[in-house]
Amino acid sequence: MNTAGGTMGGVTAGGVTTAGGGGGGTTCTRYYDLKVRWPGGTAWLDVGSETYNDAGKDDRAEVRLWKGEVVELRVRGHVDSYAPSSQQSVLPWLALGCLSLVGGAWASLSGRLSGLFSFTGFGLLFVAFGVGWLGTMALFGGHPAIWVFAVMWTGFAVFWTVSAWRDG
Repeated sequence: MNTAGGTMGGVTAGGVTTAGGGGGGTTCTRYYDLKVRWPGGTAWLDVGSETYNDAGKDDRAEVRLWKGEVVELRVRGHVDSYAPSSQQSVLPWLALGCLSLVGGAWASLSGRLSGLFSFTGFGLLFVAFGVGWLGTMALFGGHPAIWVFAVMWTGFAVFWTVSAWRDG
């Protein structure tokens, strides 16, 4: 991973270009973009409101690059992270794999169309979502608190599905 020094250029808030950082005005905008320039590249990056409010035109920033793509921006103590395109291209395949697991589990448990739309079949979708979530974090990392929540979600989904299968 490369690190490059950069500077802030024009700042965009909700599509309206301004000359510098936040500037003290209030807005109902829910997204903020900063134009960052570094030797060999320029990018508009979506940042949090705190970063946007603290950033000014021509401020120095640290940009972390991975294969030419920005994966992290550090400016005035604020850190914003970005998923590379390779991560984004894997997610649809991971979702397809999880849906295939649901189809396989449904076929092995019931195999009837009525079983797909039952309480148990509905639980299988929650299990697939949890497995996909855990798989995504296993591949790309995640905060420990989110890991705990994802494990609890998946555990509850499995418990719910098994209980529904036993009772139904």
